[in-house]
Amino acid sequence: MGTHHKAPGMVEIGGETEPLSKAIGEELPYLFKVLSVAKALSIQAHPDKKLAEQLHKERPKIYKDPNHKPEMTCAITKFEAMCGFRPASEIAEYLKEYPEFMQIVGEETTKKFIDASSSSKADLLKANLKSLFSTVMNAKPHEVKKQVEAMCKRLSAEGAKDEIQALILRLNKQYPLDVGVFAPLFLNYLVLQPGDAMFLTANEPHAYLDGNCIECMACSDNVVRAGLTPKLRDTPTLCSMLTYKAMKPEVVDPRKIDDNSKIYTVPIDEFELTLSEVAASSKYTLKGVKGHSLVLVYEGSGSATSPDRTKLPFTKGSVLFVKGGVDTIFEAESDLILYRCSTKSS
Repeated sequence: MGTHHKAPGMVEIGGETEPLSKAIGEELPYLFKVLSVAKALSIQAHPDKKLAEQLHKERPKIYKDPNHKPEMTCAITKFEAMCGFRPASEIAEYLKEYPEFMQIVGEETTKKFIDASSSSKADLLKANLKSLFSTVMNAKPHEVKKQVEAMCKRLSAEGAKDEIQALILRLNKQYPLDVGVFAPLFLNYLVLQPGDAMFLTANEPHAYLDGNCIECMACSDNVVRAGLTPKLRDTPTLCSMLTYKAMKPEVVDPRKIDDNSKIYTVPIDEFELTLSEVAASSKYTLKGVKGHSLVLVYEGSGSATSPDRTKLPFTKGSVLFVKGGVDTIFEAESDLILYRCSTKSS
């Protein structure tokens, strides 16, 4: 949902359909999505503005726009993901615990990383984390297959003892003998509960694993992939672009607006997300924000009325465009769940 040229949103006005960008005379700075993940999506990252411009200039058929793509994910159901690099101490322990992981990394790189993991020197840790990740992701295919097969055979025989081992075996079933099967050993595994959200800045590795979510992002389709995917892999770019910050991801806490709505804000201007719930047979006024917004009717049916008293009926799955600064009255025939993506309101 949005105005990106790859799949532009269309709007119906007076029985006629035209591109949303033409109708409003501008592009929206965000994209708005609903994702239903049944199989792990690729290990990926999104470029910052400078890199996006470079990639688009050099390979426009692959990287189709020059924009950055920070994004926020809000869980609708229980939602599993891998996000950001684990603390160095955890990766060091996994190198000791998983001989196959150590084999793919190599003895020298393993030793340097374990030594660096207890260091307070951030630059040293970053360099060794980059070396470790790049070594794994660029390992020869036959060596990857050999070590993944050995690891999964061993874990299957012993029985998965924790959620990480279970995830490794699950990923191998979905993407047999793929280098991405090692990812849970160096990326944080995160489970969001319904209503939880996480924000991903540029150049941070992540992979969505399972569940349904709402996703808001800057208006871009730039994705750099390298693992757990049948799509194009650009491993050199991914390895070179990452920040290599080793840390635990943070859950975004929403702020209550009123008894019906709460808002998720992030440290960029392109978007924010509002979640509103309206009980059947009641009315609710969703206050306008300074930028244009898109409202997704996730559950329920009813009608929306604008200040000029134009009344528009809607059902589950409808998407409404609301001009900046316009209050909208929602009248619920059945219980409503509304998600609104808009530019930052303050």
